[in-house]
Amino acid sequence: MQQANEFDFSRIHFGSDQMQVLSLSRGKDRVRLPLTKGPVNFSVARSDGKFSNRWGVRVAPKGDAYIYCRDNPNAAKVSLHESGQQHISFNKDFAKSVGMGSRFKNVWSEPESAFEVIATFSLVFPPWGVGLDPANNPKKGDKDELFIIGHKENLVIVGFFMADAGVNLRGQMNHIVLAQLPARAGKTLHVIAWKEPQKGLIGTVRSTFPRMAQTFSERGLGDGDYELHAQGYRAPNSAYMVAFPVHYSARRQWYIA
Repeated sequence: MQQANEFDFSRIHFGSDQMQVLSLSRGKDRVRLPLTKGPVNFSVARSDGKFSNRWGVRVAPKGDAYIYCRDNPNAAKVSLHESGQQHISFNKDFAKSVGMGSRFKNVWSEPESAFEVIATFSLVFPPWGVGLDPANNPKKGDKDELFIIGHKENLVIVGFFMADAGVNLRGQMNHIVLAQLPARAGKTLHVIAWKEPQKGLIGTVRSTFPRMAQTFSERGLGDGDYELHAQGYRAPNSAYMVAFPVHYSARRQWYIA
C-alpha cells in the first residue's frame, strides 16, 4: 500500500490482476491495512485519474453493518443486520419520485453456512462505472480515504464477508484485505477487494435500460445525468450491486456516461 496526498497516476503500473491501494491520511498517523476501526471510506480510481463515487462501511454498536454511498444521500444503502435480514434501501423521497413501490429494493436473508465464513454482499465497480472527474475527488474532509486502483478492462469487486472472530480469510486470487471490523458477538466483518473479468455484465446491465426508460417516461423525469443501480445474486442469498453513471434523454434513451 502506498500513501499519497497528491495523486500522480502516470506513475502507476500494474497487471490485470494486481491489486494496489493508495491511502490518504487526514491525520498524523499512516493508514495501515487492514483497518480495524470504522468507518472505512473507499472508492475506485482508474490509472487515468477518474474516480468512482465514494463509499463507506461502518458497524453499529449492536453489530449491524451499513454500506452506503457518501456522495449521494439518495443512493442505495445496504444493511446487514445481526438478525440475518439483509436489504438494499433508498431514500424515501427519492424512491417515491421514481415510482418505487417500496424504498426497500431488495431483501434477502444472510446465507446459512456450515463454514466459518459467510459471503453476503459485494459491490461491483466496472471500468465504465468509474468516470468522475479528478477535480471532484478527493474532496476536502477530515476522514482517511482508501483508493483502490482499478483496471481499464476488469471489474473491481469489494466483498463483505462475515467470519468467526480470529479466522483469517485466504483466497487463491490476488486480493487486498481493506478492513477487519468487529461486528456481532464472535464475528468479524472482512472487507476485501479483488479483480475479475467483466464477462457479460455490460450486456446484462444494458438489457434493463428499456424498462428503466419506461419508468422515467411515466414519471415525467427530465433529461440529465443519473446514477443507476443494477442488482443481482452471485450465489443464493449473496447479493451484489453495480452503481454506475448514465445519461438519459427521451430521444436517445439511456447510454452509459
